Amino acid sequence: MTLARRIIIGALVVLGVTDAALAQQPTVTLQEGPPAVAFVNVNVIPMDRERLEPGQTVVIRNGRITAIGAAGQVTLPDDATLVDGSGRYLVPGLTDAHAHLDTTGGGTRPDFGDAPLYLAHGVTSVINLRGIPEHVVWKHKVESGQLAGPTIYTSGPFIDEPRVNTPEEVQREIRAQASQGYDLIKFHPIGGGPGVATTTGLRGQPYTTMMDAARQANMPLVGHAPVNLGLEAILQTGQPLSHLNELNVVYFLEGRSLLQFGLATGASLLVLLVWMALWGAAAVVRRWRRTVPRRSTASGRMRPLVGWFVLAVLLEIACFVLLWPGGILFDSVILRPVFTGIAIFMAIVSIVLIVLMGRLWRDAATPLLARLEASLVSVVALVLAFVMMVHWVPIAWRSSEAGIDNLGNRLAAAGVSVQTTMVVYDTFIGMNGPAASRILADPTLDLLSADLGGRWRAMGNNWPIPSMATTFLIPRYVAFLQHLTAVLHRHRVPLMAGTDTIGVPLVLPGTSLHRELELLTGSGLTTYETMRTATVTPATFLGRDKEFGTIAIGRRADLLLLEANPLEDIARLKRPLGVMVRGRWLSRDALNQMLAVLAQR
Repeated sequence: MTLARRIIIGALVVLGVTDAALAQQPTVTLQEGPPAVAFVNVNVIPMDRERLEPGQTVVIRNGRITAIGAAGQVTLPDDATLVDGSGRYLVPGLTDAHAHLDTTGGGTRPDFGDAPLYLAHGVTSVINLRGIPEHVVWKHKVESGQLAGPTIYTSGPFIDEPRVNTPEEVQREIRAQASQGYDLIKFHPIGGGPGVATTTGLRGQPYTTMMDAARQANMPLVGHAPVNLGLEAILQTGQPLSHLNELNVVYFLEGRSLLQFGLATGASLLVLLVWMALWGAAAVVRRWRRTVPRRSTASGRMRPLVGWFVLAVLLEIACFVLLWPGGILFDSVILRPVFTGIAIFMAIVSIVLIVLMGRLWRDAATPLLARLEASLVSVVALVLAFVMMVHWVPIAWRSSEAGIDNLGNRLAAAGVSVQTTMVVYDTFIGMNGPAASRILADPTLDLLSADLGGRWRAMGNNWPIPSMATTFLIPRYVAFLQHLTAVLHRHRVPLMAGTDTIGVPLVLPGTSLHRELELLTGSGLTTYETMRTATVTPATFLGRDKEFGTIAIGRRADLLLLEANPLEDIARLKRPLGVMVRGRWLSRDALNQMLAVLAQR
């Protein structure tokens, strides 16, 4: 039989018989495919480095790649179904490194019924970061071929206090999750009612024990930042982060001290504002009564100084809102020196106020109430200036170019990897703007279950987050995250493309990963570097880089056939001509028919 004839017959088998079988199934399961599949004359992007190998033949048998080579160098098995790859491109399947297979509020389909939403967008592996025993069952069904879906790597239930508190409890929990078939550990504050929710976070010894026990169990660990322990704990243990923005609470805004310094700043400013209001009211009353109080020289100088001091504080607040992560001028090279200069002015004024207060106490003619009033105002101003200099000024400089560069260097040295999940904030901020029309028009929203899709569409049409919060406070937060991504990438911090899909409203399965890839490319990564975040890096994080993530002999056959070269445009990954998952080939028609089945449920 000629090669051309075999290709035609193979195409009829794959595009016809398989499609029909899949379309008629009440539940989406994988049928036994042909003994072997061969992609012929295809351009291969192996992803081991930035290269393209034209005119290759790739043979798959029993779910594995068994041969790769140029035409004439590979012997085609007699029983192989041939897929013509002429003018097309073969790349590794994509991994969503941060997914949730169900929602806390319910609404996802049972038995991994939403799997086609991932496959149709080329997602052949997912890292599920809130696992239950049912997910382990799904995982085994996918592995055995009973379910058509991406390979599942799943964590167990979240680990944090109060579920575990001591080193011994942490070790027992990790051993239990390993024995139950989970693949990795998720460190995350636990939500719930009184006595269930995380309050203080794991202490130092239980936290380091958790990291050590996970390594001993050969289970990768990823999670939120340990706010109570700070950045140093992450650097000492090398804990991977499940969200890029977790760096806010341990570095850019220093979550451990933010509340205390924020309260000190707010309370001090309130005291000064109240004093100024009372002083202004008293001045009006005196003018009305036409009384002229006795005033010392020191007292006369203090009041205008306090006015200038309060004005400086208000200017500092305005500056900080403009330059903090996501502020309109977060990347300004001028505003931080201005912010620092105003803080120095406040420190000088507070010292002058203390000196003037001392003069009042030495003036025997000054009433005691006036002395106490001056003491209160002077001490409060001194405290506020101190807080500004020791906390807010350093915080402001952490999100400067030099501050981010320092962070990237430290994370790289500690071997910390980061899941980006920028699409979460792109969605939350953009639902008051450009993201709304894109997401509400996405066909995937209509392919969710009626319950979940209906709830999310209603939420999208009546977005609960006030537009003021995103318009004035963090209008450029995604741009800040992209800038942060660029710096971390420059320092070779491993980045994984994750989405938090299903776990966060309106972050849609499958399609959200492509938005994440767009955001990564917009951060300055090349298309090849962006593709690595959804192929090579997740596999390496899981310790499965010899299993998937690249195209090589012996790798699991998770492959995408594309119409055009994705190295030239990352958007070309969005709609593959076909997907091979664990060695089973699904044409575009087959994928569309699987989606059509979902649309009817």
